[in-house]
Amino acid sequence: MPEGAGQSGFPEEGTRSETGSFPGAAMSAQLAAALECAPTPVGLWEFRSGRLRYLNPAGAALLGFPDGGEAFGHTVADVCTDTVVEQAPEVSAALTEHGRWCGQTELRHLRTGTPIPTVLSVFVTERDTDGRPLLIGAIAREPSTSGEREHPLLAALADADRRCREQHVLAELSRLAVTADLDTLLTAATGMVTALLGPRCAAVARVHGTGGAALPVLGYHGPGPRPSTVAAGCGSLTGYAAAEAVVVCCPDRARERRFATADMAAHGLGSGIGVPIGHDPIWGVLTAHFARPRVAPEREVAFVSAVAAVLSTAIDRLGVEERLRHQSLHDPLTGLPNRTLALERITAALDQAAHTGIRVAVLVIDLDNFRRLNARLGHAGGDAALVRLADRLRSLVRPTDTVARLGGDEFLILCPAVTGPAEATAIADLIATVDPHPGAAPITASVGIAVTGAAVSPHELIHHADRAMYRAKATGPGRYALHSPDPADPGR
Repeated sequence: MPEGAGQSGFPEEGTRSETGSFPGAAMSAQLAAALECAPTPVGLWEFRSGRLRYLNPAGAALLGFPDGGEAFGHTVADVCTDTVVEQAPEVSAALTEHGRWCGQTELRHLRTGTPIPTVLSVFVTERDTDGRPLLIGAIAREPSTSGEREHPLLAALADADRRCREQHVLAELSRLAVTADLDTLLTAATGMVTALLGPRCAAVARVHGTGGAALPVLGYHGPGPRPSTVAAGCGSLTGYAAAEAVVVCCPDRARERRFATADMAAHGLGSGIGVPIGHDPIWGVLTAHFARPRVAPEREVAFVSAVAAVLSTAIDRLGVEERLRHQSLHDPLTGLPNRTLALERITAALDQAAHTGIRVAVLVIDLDNFRRLNARLGHAGGDAALVRLADRLRSLVRPTDTVARLGGDEFLILCPAVTGPAEATAIADLIATVDPHPGAAPITASVGIAVTGAAVSPHELIHHADRAMYRAKATGPGRYALHSPDPADPGR
């Protein structure tokens, strides 16, 4: 019996639909036109509430509706006799388990109450995230054709509706693939798979190529709790699909021998489909798990594969964008953040300091006599000295600090949270010498330090540290100086 059913055997009128909109909006114009012209009665209703959502003209005429639009004010119970009420549990169970029911029954004329013997084919056109029916389609025909278990129009309608929905979903996902971020894409993809195919859950797991490590789940749609990881390799359907780099269909968890199914059993899952995302190497795996054992039709496997292909293209696009962004924000020689990224991080640190009261320190570092070094060692030797200095600076800072190359032989260290100048000068004290080349004389660096808790711009903070660096350089090589409004402030 459908949920919310009253004594009539059908859902009580007034139960709110979960579908939310007139289903005709999801149908193509060609399909809608075909239904309107079809001589066979066709209708749609909500499984839980029993509310009629659509009757084509043939259906409206059969049941006594002068205008098909009037169907919106009625439920299935208004056009059913006691015969249908008795069949309701059978019909409800068949729709829930198998997605369709066909048999001889008896409808009722809305105006006159006259019984109308008919053969009714009903089928699920939409399910919720738990795989339960939401929207039901029906095709009626005369009892003389009762020997036919499947009316050609039923198959044609179901196939056309499926294709229309698939095209709509893939078009929407392809649109997102051009502009959306990864989280948005994975959320949309898993939601679309569950909405169209009706599995219990859908997920996207990331493959890192790290042997037996668990695969993190980045996208998920289904009942909670959301899994954080799935087993790699033969530990799960997902891991097996990634390891073998092939589409994997599991029709029955209890009979599966290729991989472990403990996770499926723990979550009440009976079957599933796993499709790799990307190739050479595999980026991840898109899975759809169903509550009951079932053989996945080819069309479902093809649809999941199409969604995985769209995700693969989108992930390639995101990878290119990320590489371009990295190149635009990092120094090609040392791999350090460049001036642009340094300014972004200083801005963020100053914004946070304005709300928390912490202090921000910036150190500007300049190699002493770098021109002479270049002349003595050549450009290759000079580049090697810069790379060595970059590595040394990285080793001196805290994990939260940023080392950047501003250009030439000038570097910057951002300390986004310090208690005072002492923390910054402790780092400057360590920046003494760098070995530019085996066997060559070490070189020194001059350091300028600016510490602030006041509202200043990133450019002003760098300027203060830069001026302090020139003061340090004027006192001799390998020195540091602290910026202060008082020009008499001592340096080392």
